[in-house]
Amino acid sequence: MKSQFLKKATFTVAATAATVVLGNKITSADTYTLQEGDSFFSVAQKYNMDVYELAALNGKDITSLILPGQTLTVNGTTAPDNTQAAPADGSQNQATTQAAPADGNTYPVGQCTWGVKEVATWAGDWWGNGGDWAASAAAQGYTVGNTPAVGSIMCWTDGGYGHVAYVTAVGEDGKVQVLESNYKDQQWLDNYRGWFDPNNSGTPGTVSYIYAN
Repeated sequence: MKSQFLKKATFTVAATAATVVLGNKITSADTYTLQEGDSFFSVAQKYNMDVYELAALNGKDITSLILPGQTLTVNGTTAPDNTQAAPADGSQNQATTQAAPADGNTYPVGQCTWGVKEVATWAGDWWGNGGDWAASAAAQGYTVGNTPAVGSIMCWTDGGYGHVAYVTAVGEDGKVQVLESNYKDQQWLDNYRGWFDPNNSGTPGTVSYIYAN
């Protein structure tokens, strides 16, 4: 059975008569109904839109919580579905690599560290690999703890490269949702896992959280 993150969502798009003003341009817009696992990044990719423009168009920013069943106003042209899994041989399919602009981001595009820096701009520029981030952040005066919080950085420290992700939602049962890059070799920023238990996630390493000052 394929893992849930590989399942393609069924997209529901409803045409509307809405008119959107962008700068000095007036353009017609459609609405998109969010499905499980969607994020601003996946919707922006689907409609060939800039992710920051999509969020602003809906009165939000890219770190705002969005939930299945809500609708987003979109004004782009539907793009081909390029969100299939990475090839089984481990090679990177260039068509699947979608990335927000890396201006001001010192980490390699597509890596987990780059993805987190895109949304948590307060993160340090030279914190090393994902597994180094908790120690690097603590050394710079950031608080590091064991409790997930929206807006914190989740850090898996495993003695190797490790991994980091940005927490976007925390449930009463302790499960979380995150934005991350380079999850299962998928090198664009998205919500791949939906709700999951951070302490039993299949990602190796000890979990800690870095909190913004």
